[in-house]
Amino acid sequence: MTQNTNGAPRLLLALALLTAVAAHAAEPNGADQPETQRWGLGLALATMRSPYAGVDTKTRVLPLLTYESRWLRFAGTQLDLKLPSYGTLDFALRTQYSIGEGYEASDSDRLAGMAERKGSVYVGLASTWHNAVADVSLAYLKDVSGHSEGSQLKLGIEHGFTWGQQARIVPHLQFTRLDGTSVDYFYGVRSDEVRPGRAAYQGDATLAVQAGVRVQYSLAARQRLLVDLSATRYGSGVADSPIVERRTVPQLRLGYLYAF
Repeated sequence: MTQNTNGAPRLLLALALLTAVAAHAAEPNGADQPETQRWGLGLALATMRSPYAGVDTKTRVLPLLTYESRWLRFAGTQLDLKLPSYGTLDFALRTQYSIGEGYEASDSDRLAGMAERKGSVYVGLASTWHNAVADVSLAYLKDVSGHSEGSQLKLGIEHGFTWGQQARIVPHLQFTRLDGTSVDYFYGVRSDEVRPGRAAYQGDATLAVQAGVRVQYSLAARQRLLVDLSATRYGSGVADSPIVERRTVPQLRLGYLYAF
């Protein structure tokens, strides 16, 4: 297998995996907006199986940075420009860099002869409805990088509760609709990429369902341990691709954060 000398995509992939942990590192405050700036700095470890055939599990240890003010929120590879709220509804303009679905041919012998699939920069609108039962979020993101040129529609549901005086547990569920353009880019096989045992494939729109649980444990007033364990199951549009061998992909994220 050819050695991969480009470390930037792998670094950004690990950052993307940390986004879910970083985004929920601050103490939960419902629809309230912080009047002052809040920073968090620490270390995080992310481990993820890839759906692609022959690609090994990736584990990275990286710095963890969060920032939130009245109008901005940054976590991992996601930046939100907060818009005015309406009651218990929050709105934001979101920019997100996501390369979790991309690859290079050198990542696996099974991908030999495939053209590189680059991660995309997504821009769109996100909203969260805070209520007594659960926080319900909806986001529409469109690729503006010119790579996949696809879009994602995400519906998330989560509910947090405290365990004792130091732990907060948040079960979460997310449904992501990937449009056909996005699926075809990341999981399709073009005519010039066909090989024995790898037929041409054109991806269709599909649904990815992620379920998991986050745990935040307060070590001290400003120190927190963060754990996020989840699994994503892809629909047939992804699973039927000849370059995919795993329909269900587990993920584990661990972090330590010091909040300023």
